[in-house]
Amino acid sequence: MSTTQSRHAAAEIDLGRPRKPWLLPVLVLVVVAVLVVGVVVAKAASGGSGSGTISGSHFGKTFAISYQASSASEHAFLEYLDKQIAPQYGVTIKPVGIEDGNQLDQATADGHYIANIYQHKHWLAQVLDSTGMKLTALGPVFQWSYSVYSQKYPSLDALPKGATIALLNDPANTAQALWILERAGKLTFKDGVNPWEATEKDIAQNIGGYKFTYMEYGAGPRTLPSVDAVIDYNMSFVDAGTPEKDRIYAPPAPREFAGQLVVGTKYLDDPQVAVLKKIFFDPRVQKYLATNDDPNLKGQLAPVSSS
Repeated sequence: MSTTQSRHAAAEIDLGRPRKPWLLPVLVLVVVAVLVVGVVVAKAASGGSGSGTISGSHFGKTFAISYQASSASEHAFLEYLDKQIAPQYGVTIKPVGIEDGNQLDQATADGHYIANIYQHKHWLAQVLDSTGMKLTALGPVFQWSYSVYSQKYPSLDALPKGATIALLNDPANTAQALWILERAGKLTFKDGVNPWEATEKDIAQNIGGYKFTYMEYGAGPRTLPSVDAVIDYNMSFVDAGTPEKDRIYAPPAPREFAGQLVVGTKYLDDPQVAVLKKIFFDPRVQKYLATNDDPNLKGQLAPVSSS
């Protein structure tokens, strides 16, 4: 740069002149605007009510409740509660579908969601044993219908000797499937076996001579063509459009496998959790489960049985 260029550049750089008097107020206004926008965005992202959390509570007037994302029946159940029950308790329910069970449970334990509804007590016990998460079930709220499906045979009695039956591969749902066959008189358990903990090793007599194969959760509909029968949740088949005629045996679900309302243990005494309990255990809820005609619920979620 030449000497002449340097002089011109120096003349254009303000190193010591007083700042313009209007600049500081403008900067203050910009900062305030940014802060206001930040607060609005934070409230929107939190999913909470306009007033934020309730005094003395971790939660607000909007109850974010997580469920298994693939379950249209669980979503429909939460929508019913939001429209018909929650308004009378001064809150709204926001269903949040999450497919990953561990993520769903951890978010509940951490208070990101006030509760979740996707697991029976035996599944929850497996989660707590394997992860150490701090979660507590407040009680059963519905029961998933769990049935035998087949594209090849019209009834459970029509299954041939040695039929191959697909079961879900987690311990709790394997036990639930074997218990269906035991209650139907198709096998027996060894003495002293709790049926909700049963495995193949606990079978005393396999009357049907069945062969068992195992599948991942949600794989029932696509496994159906390759085996003689599948034992799985009705909602998996309803969501997949499986014809109702393929449901060949549908016994009442036992209370042992009722879906639980689960919250983070550290929020058990939260006043908004007390409100949550009133909503889910309102007497109208069980009556609705027993009498509704919602295609997303009927035949999939049933009222809690007495045994």
